[in-house]
Amino acid sequence: MLKPTQNMKSPKIQRLVVQDWENGVVTAFDDGRSPLRGLRSSENMILDQDSVITSRCGTAKYGPQPLGKVLGELAEFRSTTSKGSINWLACLQRINDKTKLCVAKGEDVAWRVIDGKEYHESARGHFKQIRNNLLVMNGEDTLSYLDISTMKIVAFQKIADPAKPTLDKNVGLTGTGFKVFYAVTFNSTVGETAGSPLLSQAISADRDMWNAEKQNLSIKRPDSTEAKSWNIYCGVGVDGGGEPTLYRLAAALPMDQTIFIDNGSRSLDMSVPLPKDNNTAGPKSTRADVINGRIWMTGDRDNPFYVWRGGDYGHELDFSPGYGGGYTPVGSGTKEVPFAVRPYRDGKGDPKVTVLSNGTNGTGKRFYITPTNITYGEDTITVWQVQEDTGADGTDSPDAVVIYNNDLLYPSRDGFKTTGTLPQLQNVLSTKRITNTIQDAISTLNTKAIEKAVGLAFEGRVYWALPVAANYNNQIWVYDAERKGAWMKPWNIRADWMTLYNDNSGITHFLIVQGDKIVEISKSVKTMDDGKAFNTSGQSGQLRFEETGRDWGRVLKAIFTLLRPQGRIALNATIKNEDGELQNFSETRFFGASSSRTGWSEPGVHWSTPGVPWSGVKKTPNIFNSSSEDVEIEVDEDAQWVQYGWSSSEPGVSYAISRVVFEYVNIGAKDLN
Repeated sequence: MLKPTQNMKSPKIQRLVVQDWENGVVTAFDDGRSPLRGLRSSENMILDQDSVITSRCGTAKYGPQPLGKVLGELAEFRSTTSKGSINWLACLQRINDKTKLCVAKGEDVAWRVIDGKEYHESARGHFKQIRNNLLVMNGEDTLSYLDISTMKIVAFQKIADPAKPTLDKNVGLTGTGFKVFYAVTFNSTVGETAGSPLLSQAISADRDMWNAEKQNLSIKRPDSTEAKSWNIYCGVGVDGGGEPTLYRLAAALPMDQTIFIDNGSRSLDMSVPLPKDNNTAGPKSTRADVINGRIWMTGDRDNPFYVWRGGDYGHELDFSPGYGGGYTPVGSGTKEVPFAVRPYRDGKGDPKVTVLSNGTNGTGKRFYITPTNITYGEDTITVWQVQEDTGADGTDSPDAVVIYNNDLLYPSRDGFKTTGTLPQLQNVLSTKRITNTIQDAISTLNTKAIEKAVGLAFEGRVYWALPVAANYNNQIWVYDAERKGAWMKPWNIRADWMTLYNDNSGITHFLIVQGDKIVEISKSVKTMDDGKAFNTSGQSGQLRFEETGRDWGRVLKAIFTLLRPQGRIALNATIKNEDGELQNFSETRFFGASSSRTGWSEPGVHWSTPGVPWSGVKKTPNIFNSSSEDVEIEVDEDAQWVQYGWSSSEPGVSYAISRVVFEYVNIGAKDLN
């Protein structure tokens, strides 16, 4: 008698699960080495919550649209009076072949043109508010500022260079063998003239050997009806030698003092050589930052190695040495040109004026400028000294330097860098590259246009607008600082400039300049940029059933879990079968919905309206799209590996990918011979 066969045990169904994308987009690895919790590619996506992946917000026009092309920065500034404060926007606009400063509030219907000065036809503008003044810089024109209280432009005026000084008296130094040289400069309300012709005087003793009580020279300054104060410079030499470099001997001498007596007791300030250019109309700087109440500027077209500083309190826009202003040469004569100034710190945590330079081959240097007090008799002066930081890291993109979470982040041609304090090395600043997972994409950046790159930090992310194989910023790359430094790219948005604007009802707007247009990234706009639909997509790498990749699996189905889906979304699963061919399984699903979650800046929602509590809204949506939807794609094929992806191309689409699951039965290694 035959025994009946026993029932076979059902094969165990296993699951390959991806339920967060903490690695973001990883393009530097081959498909077969892509991390499980990463994507091989994406388009217009962003990480949210605990690293689920979702479609980015769209854009819509915001506020009054420009009257012409915007040149450079769109800047926020504030007017403050005893009655309160008002937030404004400012930019340079090219209107009817003239470049003008324009201002507006986000609530205005039109921009206001500020007359009083015309600017360069194509130079990019930059702005920085100091007290109640808005400094206007573009690297081509001399300085001007907007007096915010009167909304009028103030342009600095140039004064004449001084004539040659004269010797008034020689006490105890008659003779030859040595020489001393003097020159004079005048100070205006904002800057310093070029040096005068040199006065050369033969003397009997080297200046370092003078007897201060018995030997001195009296130098008489030339006349001026325009100068506010004057400075004297000095250099020493020997008979028959050439003219030495002169350095500052005394600064900010009052105009009612016509004679300076040099008795050799005062040392020369070797950090300040005799200026060759007249900057009494202000230096032709390009950009600035305010550090501890003092303005610092770089990008002087005439003096590229100068880092300019404003004066002391009450004289912030005085760049002459009269009230603590002036310049400090940084990297002078080298290939390291100072490009950007930021308020940062050294490894000990002490605040420093930090200068990032532009070098060659994607390298550069960082420098600190620190004040040092020097006493001459009863006088104490402040000398600003330059110290070179360790490492060789600078930036080619001064407008893209960002400080976030106590770290300095900046693009470089050999990768994006971050400088910060390592947990195990508290007194050492360390620089590391943060683009290792997308390093192959760095080569796509246009190095000739990388100076136009712009950076902005907002809500845990750093956004960089970059020129990717283009001569303008045609993409935005997102570095997610709150989610382990994952990258999400690209966002296909032109962004000549990015800025945050706090409107006068308390709402923050993420604004983007696009030529003669200003748009806002808005949570209420779904997969449309200024009325035009954009694509969203994501694609994984090759996912194996075990770490060696030798095991095969009978793939039963792929399951996509979508959060709050809205619109038409295409989902796909791809396998490599035993014939070595790729098989694609897909499904396109339309999700109907009337509303999505209410956002901070959505129409009809007034979180900060006076008299309305934080939990009060003007209109509450009463129909929501489904919180979670599962889409199953039948496969039922043997596979060596699997991939998944999704895409959308229509307007009004919104979704988040919460989880992707492949159900399979492990069938071990296969002999394909």
